[in-house]
Amino acid sequence: MPFDVDAIDPVDRHVGARIRAERTQAGLTQSQLGAAVGVTFQQIQKYERGANRVSASMLVRTAKALGVSVNCLFPDPEGQTDEEAAAGIGAFKDGRVLAECFASMAPEQRQLLVAIARDFAKRDRR
Repeated sequence: MPFDVDAIDPVDRHVGARIRAERTQAGLTQSQLGAAVGVTFQQIQKYERGANRVSASMLVRTAKALGVSVNCLFPDPEGQTDEEAAAGIGAFKDGRVLAECFASMAPEQRQLLVAIARDFAKRDRR
């Protein structure tokens, strides 16, 4: 199958999703992040969708503005890390805090918390 030059590269999509998750977690709007790194909110939208690639210098400025490492914005070449698995929850208010707390718990505590969360989820569906 030939390479589709017009398709959004999965890495660009991932980097954009991580920028969005970190921006949301930081409580910043696209306009605020854009002002912090010197671009318009429309450009931030394009980065977050993966429609435009983020240059190396822009990655550094964006990571600094978000208070994260540049590595935090890239996929793990060996597979998904715990941080990436939690990235989806990081888009929710307090989701990152919850994920960090979960990661620091003993295995028995994690099992109990998962059981409680499942119970809550079942009750919400009723």
